[in-house]
Amino acid sequence: TATNLLLVYGLRQASTEPERTDDTLKPKLVAGGIAAAFAVSAVLGPTLLSAHTPFLFGIGNLPDALVYSLPWAAAHSDPVNSLSIPTWAIHYSSVIEYVFAMSLVWRYAEVTGNERWKGLTWGMLPLHASGVCACTYHFFYNPSDLQFLVTLQAFTTLLGNITLAYAAYRIAISNGWTLGELNPLPKSQTDPRGLVVEVNAAKPLLTYAAEESEFSLAIKLAGFTFLAAS
Repeated sequence: TATNLLLVYGLRQASTEPERTDDTLKPKLVAGGIAAAFAVSAVLGPTLLSAHTPFLFGIGNLPDALVYSLPWAAAHSDPVNSLSIPTWAIHYSSVIEYVFAMSLVWRYAEVTGNERWKGLTWGMLPLHASGVCACTYHFFYNPSDLQFLVTLQAFTTLLGNITLAYAAYRIAISNGWTLGELNPLPKSQTDPRGLVVEVNAAKPLLTYAAEESEFSLAIKLAGFTFLAAS
């Protein structure tokens, strides 16, 4: 979810204010903080948490009495591997925000005039399917009958990584990048490679006016997540 939000933020700014540089440090600090938090969690997690420990230590979970009092409540108890409301919110938000990011990538193709960015949107599709597989599997409490979804998720993740890498490669070469730049050895100062780029790289950007503030965008994403989770 955090990664998706950073993608949305970056693509939105690139499509509306590509020359803006006053707050470029902000997303970097956020990304660095998330990476640091993940590293700490990976180190301390096994010593603090056990299997099926409630997400956020149960914050946001509804009391059993309240759940069973609802008219649509299930007539059975949830198994130990059922997902809490905050966990479901993360799952749904990841899927929804990823689709939103895909739409912004598609729009960025129009901003830059480089149609290869649309290929990146198509390359993201298998990873979206991977998320749908995970949500479906968890929705039915991870039954053995749906074990094939785990395999399908792994396959679509692998496929998505490949299609994303290929799409990114096509974008890179359209902007003058070459495989020779992977060479770590010092390059010749007189080498003409890299000076000639494709026409798309030199086109002026076709920017869009921001239709809403960053705060409104955040509220919209949160609203979509809430509606989907409910």
